[in-house]
Amino acid sequence: MTSKESYSLWAQPKGRMGEQLKAEIAHLAERHGANPFPPHVTVLGDIEKPRAEMEALMEQLAARTKKYRINFTDVTRGSIFYQCVYLLVAKDPGTMAAAQAAREVFGRTTPPYMPHLSLLYSDMEDGERLKVVDYEIGRLYGENSSYDTLMVENGYDVDSISLWYTPTDDTGLRSWCLVGEYELQG
Repeated sequence: MTSKESYSLWAQPKGRMGEQLKAEIAHLAERHGANPFPPHVTVLGDIEKPRAEMEALMEQLAARTKKYRINFTDVTRGSIFYQCVYLLVAKDPGTMAAAQAAREVFGRTTPPYMPHLSLLYSDMEDGERLKVVDYEIGRLYGENSSYDTLMVENGYDVDSISLWYTPTDDTGLRSWCLVGEYELQG
């Protein structure tokens, strides 16, 4: 099966927070037989345009988007593969403005934006998802946490948006790759 050309725009954590979330995603992937992936909040996903057009539109988006902060509000679960277990992100003005700017630049209308940072991609049953949520609350915020797993911060600053090649039919994530990173305005 051939993957369709599809891209996503990500706000990725850097530094210590990025490393911690990368390790947590890898831990959960190993624990549940899933594939690890880079930590990110999707600003806009599943965009089907040629790569050259994507890169030109990314320049436009970066020029009109101000730096902002992502703040986590909860560990929760969804009902689809790409939203199995995640950190819910506050709908703060900067987060929502970046998402709206992306939709305008790329000419997309989408369902209401629900910013989140996935911790696990899986098709597991809802009862299992709930167990993972409880486990993660304990590891990241609760009495079961250690200095290795306790969240170093409850969010991160976004100073760039990354363009990733992410064919959604590749649930093994093998073809996913970084295309470029675009610095945001002041």
